[in-house]
Formats: sequence, C-alpha cells, structure tokens
Amino acid sequence: MSRPPLLQIVPLAALTGVGMLATDLYLPALPHLAHDLGSDVPAVQATISSFMIALALSQLLWGALADKLGMRNTLLAGVALLAVTGVACALAEDVDALIIYRTVQGIGAGAATVVVPVLLRRRFADADAIRAISWVSIAESVIPAVAPVIGTGILLVSGWRSNFWLVAVLALALLPFILKLVPGRQVLHDADETVSYAVLLRNRVYLRDAAVYGLTFGALVTFVASAPHLIEQWSGRGPGAFALMQVCGVSSFIIAASRAGAMAHRCGTFKLMNAGAIVQLISVAGLIALGLLDQRHVAPLIGCWMLFCAGLGLRGPSTVTRALSVPKSLTSLASGFLMFLALTLSGVGTQIAGFLLHRGLLPVALLVAAMILASMVLQKDAPAPH
Repeated sequence: MSRPPLLQIVPLAALTGVGMLATDLYLPALPHLAHDLGSDVPAVQATISSFMIALALSQLLWGALADKLGMRNTLLAGVALLAVTGVACALAEDVDALIIYRTVQGIGAGAATVVVPVLLRRRFADADAIRAISWVSIAESVIPAVAPVIGTGILLVSGWRSNFWLVAVLALALLPFILKLVPGRQVLHDADETVSYAVLLRNRVYLRDAAVYGLTFGALVTFVASAPHLIEQWSGRGPGAFALMQVCGVSSFIIAASRAGAMAHRCGTFKLMNAGAIVQLISVAGLIALGLLDQRHVAPLIGCWMLFCAGLGLRGPSTVTRALSVPKSLTSLASGFLMFLALTLSGVGTQIAGFLLHRGLLPVALLVAAMILASMVLQKDAPAPH
C-alpha cells in the first residue's frame, strides 16, 4: 500500500489524542479548580503530576498486557478507564479524590500510546509506517496548542467539570472505531517462545533506537517546559510570546512530519533520521549562540525553535518506525518501553532544567544540545533490530 488511507489512521490518532485531552483541556481551569474544591495550588498541581507518573509507568504495564489480551481488548480496556474516570473526575467532591481518579486516568491513557504505534507498524511497510505515525504525531502536537483554548471556552460557558464530561463522551465515541479497525486477538508467537522485557532489552539495536527517540523527545519536552520561564525572565515578554512560539513550532512540525513519509520513500529511513538530526543540531547551535551573545529577542528564539520542531517532524516518526522493527512477538513490549523511556527522560531533563533556569537561556540550551548530541552519537545506520 503506497499511501496509507487517512480514514484508517485518523481514528487511531484520535485514540492517543483523547488521552492527551484529559490533561490539556483543563489546564486553564486549575485556579478555579483549587477554589471550588477548597484546596491549594500544590494539591491541584498534583492532579497533573499524578497523571503523568501513571502514564509513564503504565507504558510497561500495557506493553505486557497487549501481548496477553490482544490489541483490541487492550484498547477497549484503556478507553473504558478513560470514560469511567472522566465521569469520576467530573463528579469529584475534593482534591484527594480527584488525584486518585487522575492517577487511574493516566493508566487508561497509556493504552493507546502503546498500542497505536504497534498497530500502524504492523500494518504498513517502512515508509508508509513513517507516514502513518507522522499523522499520529501531528495529532499529538496540535492538541497541546488547541486544547487549552477549547478548555477556556468550556470553562467560561459551563465550568471545569464539563471538560471531564467531554473526555468521557469522546472516549465512548471511539469504541465503534476500535471494534471496526482493530483486529481481535492474534497469536503472535509460539507457545514455547519466551516474550518478556528481559528478551527485548538484550536487543542492542532496539535499545539504541529507543534511546535515540527518548533523548530527542526528552529534549523537546525539556525546552517546552522551560520556555515560559525563559521568555518571561530572560526576554521580558509575556505569555503571548510563548503561545506564539508554540503555534510556530507546531506548524513547523506539521509541515515536516506531513512530508516525512514521502521523503522516506525517496531516501530511506536512516537518511531521513540523519536529516532531522542535522536540522536539530543547527537549531540548538542557534540557541547557544543567542545565549552566548545575550541576544534577548524573541524572533530568533522562535526561529530556532521552528527549526528544532521541523527536525523532530522528520526524525521522530522515522525513529519510532525503526525502533518497532523488532519481531512481531516483541512489538507491544517495544512500544511500551519506548514510550516509558521517552517520558522518563523528559521528566529528568525537565527537572535538571529547573535548576538552570535562573541562569538564563545558555545553560538550558546547552542541556538540550547535550541530549541531541548524545542521540546523534547513538544514531547509526543499522539493519532492523531482529
């Protein structure tokens, strides 16, 4: 199949999108949520951190369960958890209950992030899989930019609880697509074949590709998490500048990712990964130069960020595709560990950046550059990780 049909890809991309909506949609409501539940800011922030921790750890859980339950049953279980916890969050009477419900919701959201890349990788050949995963990545990049705007409108019209009701409704609406598009239980390995994370982690080629993606994704999240503080403290601009940076970065990512599949057809997966890495290296070199020269203008900062996101649009889907080129019996475990590693490195990078922010752009740029350089050292042309 030379061009994967969007009618198959979009519903699968929507599965990961609803999980992301569960957080991005209610971000504007956090101050109101604290007031309504009679709580404080740290407790309300815990509704986000508990979700993210559960999401990261759940990757390993769903990776193992997908092999035992099958792709369809795993997705149905995850979507059911999203729907049930959406209702529970909407009805929560205190912040402690909300934190518990959000933790379970994070577990539910993790099913799609594990299963969807596996489905696409198994269904399509290399270049077509890159195109399919690119569209999932596009959905994942658009939602953080658009969801807070929608959430603000919902907040003004009907209050913060409606955001969780919406998540529950959207999750239930996806059930027919899962039943139609996702195959039932498949036997992917012989009864006497050992399928475990121990077997997977002995695959050095897979580990290298997983580390490349984890470092690249971690560099992205590290800078995004640092950008609001940098823009306000280093350049003296307000939240509007950060919003503009996000819109420009997402647009750049969409353009690059939408062309990744076609470029992979022409030049191959590894050359596409290399091209993306070089673009990212140029972008972080620009960030370092801005820091060294103490140029506190937002325009060149946004320009460098657009380059970085374009590089990720080329590099991210192709790296995921190659990392999941393991034997079929290991793909669900491979997807679970891949996302677990990416989320973990994102958390580590963000935490380290928190100690550097008071020194301005340069140390954060150096941290991001170190992550990109490390990923380039690990990135090598290699056969599929059998």
